[in-house]
Amino acid sequence: MNVVPQGHGLRGMIVCITDQAGQPGLMVLDVASGSSTVLTSTGCSWRSVPAVAPGGDRVALQGADGRLKIVNVVADQTESMGEPIPGLITPRWSPGGSSVMYELDATTYVVSLNETRGQSSFVAAMAVWMGDGSQIAYVADSALHARDTWTGETVQLAEGPEKIWGVAASLDGVHATYVASDDNGALLRVVDVFTKETWETRASRGIWPWSLAWSPDGRTLAYCIGGTEERGGQRVSVCMLDVRGIGAGEGCEPDTVATVVTDPRCAGLAWSPDSAAVAIAARMDGSGRYAVHAVDPAGGMHRLTEQANCVLPDWGPSPI
Repeated sequence: MNVVPQGHGLRGMIVCITDQAGQPGLMVLDVASGSSTVLTSTGCSWRSVPAVAPGGDRVALQGADGRLKIVNVVADQTESMGEPIPGLITPRWSPGGSSVMYELDATTYVVSLNETRGQSSFVAAMAVWMGDGSQIAYVADSALHARDTWTGETVQLAEGPEKIWGVAASLDGVHATYVASDDNGALLRVVDVFTKETWETRASRGIWPWSLAWSPDGRTLAYCIGGTEERGGQRVSVCMLDVRGIGAGEGCEPDTVATVVTDPRCAGLAWSPDSAAVAIAARMDGSGRYAVHAVDPAGGMHRLTEQANCVLPDWGPSPI
């Protein structure tokens, strides 16, 4: 067990992929105490993207054998779901924790974890849960849509067609956001799901569309902008946008709150359950190793892991 000295007041549980005797393993970190352990029941790879369930008791990821895995973090037990998946996936939990969604070849699959163990699918790219999970935002026919998870009915949220590269939606169900591109570069757009009103700003060409992440309280959007190469990685800006300023006049622009050196393949970007900070994997000073860092909206940064490589963090509530 490794313990990192704490002084940040942050809480919850972070899971990430880390070294385990030279092999990738799933590490569970108690943020408040700094104590961590590597679970032994999970066969993962360096490309496994862990996702914490809303209750913090389970983690979904794609195992080294290609199958979807559901890990009980308290009992250190793993259940394999279905057949091996012929491609890399990023699982996403439904807000109620009853389903896991993933995308493969522009088709979105929803796997039910209740007694029926059913699976449904529909043609969609970049699908994300909205609000309480009763809707899903996704891209089809080069436009942003919302789908009712009960009836299957759809509605278009933004005008199209346009080139869309990444989508995120707030857990309060109010906003969806996406990165689009035109002849002049990249655009960051925020759509009010109810009124369809859209706010946009010109974004850097280096924006990472897959990094879009809403704080659980729906107030702040975080994302990364890649920059120059440095020490085998990129100098990356962590940016945040306070959406309460949208529609309130001038001055609503994203702020660069921190700069780190990281790699787009392993950085991750995940909010704490209380919306106090985001977790990101970045290089430790003077080392080629990656550690999980917490960055708050004021620009404060804390290193949360000390030894080995720790990548692709996700942040959820403590299960105990």
